Amino acid sequence: MAKLVSSPITSSIPSLPHTVTRKRKRRKDIWKAYLFILPIIPFILVFDYFPFLRTFIYSLSSVNAQGKIIRFVGLDNYINLFGRQDFINALLVTLKFTAMYVPLAIICPLLLALIAAPKSLFAKTNQLLYSIPMGVSMAVTCLIFEQFYAHSGLLNYLLNLLGLMQNTTDIKWLHDQTWALPSLVIPMVWTHIGFDFLLMLAAVRNVPQDLLESSEMDGASYWTKTFRITLPLISPTLFFVVCTQIIVGLTMVAPVMILTKGGPLGATSTLIYYIYTSGFRSVNYSLASTASICAFILTFIFLLINFLYEKKGVVYE
Repeated sequence: MAKLVSSPITSSIPSLPHTVTRKRKRRKDIWKAYLFILPIIPFILVFDYFPFLRTFIYSLSSVNAQGKIIRFVGLDNYINLFGRQDFINALLVTLKFTAMYVPLAIICPLLLALIAAPKSLFAKTNQLLYSIPMGVSMAVTCLIFEQFYAHSGLLNYLLNLLGLMQNTTDIKWLHDQTWALPSLVIPMVWTHIGFDFLLMLAAVRNVPQDLLESSEMDGASYWTKTFRITLPLISPTLFFVVCTQIIVGLTMVAPVMILTKGGPLGATSTLIYYIYTSGFRSVNYSLASTASICAFILTFIFLLINFLYEKKGVVYE
């Protein structure tokens, strides 16, 4: 009897039972994943999607002080909103703050991660010190910096000690139109630096050492290795941090509510603080809802631009 010899093509094709088994396993894994997220879905619907839908409806309606819709007005609320100088000011303040905050919120934890990455004698001490801000709430941080920025506080004392200013020209940091907004950047960066530091530290330490050693043997300097090898390989982590910090910058409100109350003369009135004052102080739900949708669209546009850059600037290897 002739011996049957399977061809290379037929032998490479998986058998039908094996394929069916794989599909069943994959389907089972998908259902298992859905079961894990099932408990959180009602909370997402109630606390995220339903409020967003209601806010969108309010932005197209005239709403009384009791939160009841009087009539549908279409885009009139948006037209009126962009004609208000206080809203334009809040929009510009938010963009200014984000432009100052995001670069520092990325560079500072990245530098700390590069410092703490080598396995040195003080590596664990550095990790602990750089992670401490994670254990301090935003409210406590703002109260600490309020004393730091006080007229007779530590910052003015140090500047006087270094001869950078005289006693008669001490800056009232939180009450000066020029310095109030930049003064809010520092506590925000300090509060968020711990978590981003840990993310970047893990990414930097996962860079293959053989690549760094090979480039060092070829004569590459430390900064050449950092910019040509380390940063491209940790770009997914950097991309995540950039996205999250853009959201944090555009939705910043806690330091404003605690330290400046939007002053002086609206110099620190951000979009979210504007929404808060419009909705809870002025009880103008239509205005607050419209401003909320605008804040959402602004954040969405920035993230969309960031994701468009992802295809060119992020290396997934």
